[in-house]
Amino acid sequence: MRSRNLSQAARALIGMSSFIVCSALIHVAVTHRTPLLEWLALTSLALVPFSVALAELRVRAWLGFVALSAALWWLVSAGGGWPLLYLPSIAIPAALAWFFGRTLRAGRQPLITAIAVAASPDLPDYLRRYTRQLTVLWTAIFVAMVISDLALATLAPQGWWSFMANAGNYLIIGGVVAIEYLIRRLRFRAFAHPGFAEYLKIVVRANPRRISGG
Repeated sequence: MRSRNLSQAARALIGMSSFIVCSALIHVAVTHRTPLLEWLALTSLALVPFSVALAELRVRAWLGFVALSAALWWLVSAGGGWPLLYLPSIAIPAALAWFFGRTLRAGRQPLITAIAVAASPDLPDYLRRYTRQLTVLWTAIFVAMVISDLALATLAPQGWWSFMANAGNYLIIGGVVAIEYLIRRLRFRAFAHPGFAEYLKIVVRANPRRISGG
């Protein structure tokens, strides 16, 4: 099996697709609880970090993924896999809150500011302030998601938690992205903004993990 290198855009698309499939399978497994669905959901969760390497036909990634899938089948058969279905709804927004929030420390450049500067090195001061505020907003949103998901997982019916964890949160994120983009276009009309598709390409090319120091 000969490995290959994919473009940054293809990697982003594959990672996003694997994550969508994972969220859907977790919701199905929670609402229709069977060992097979539980295993499929956990396997799809394990697929997310492996997805790009698997698509690039990397042998070690395939061996690792197959071994992990077998281990997950044993875990499900032993009755210990169920708690892992709750992990993404807490771990992902917590990781994102940390990823955004750590760039707000003194001496660091806020994450969204860094992305904006990567696209426009001469970014005016008023947009630097705005992008810092936007970084604060996203940090607060992800912290709120951690709190709400913990509360729903503990107190609410499983179906409610699963809908918010595997669909509702991402609808909120998509809505905030779209609304913020429109507000920015209206509020800062004098600035030459890229189109929405080009804006997404800029984020991918900028590699937020690298420019944030991660």
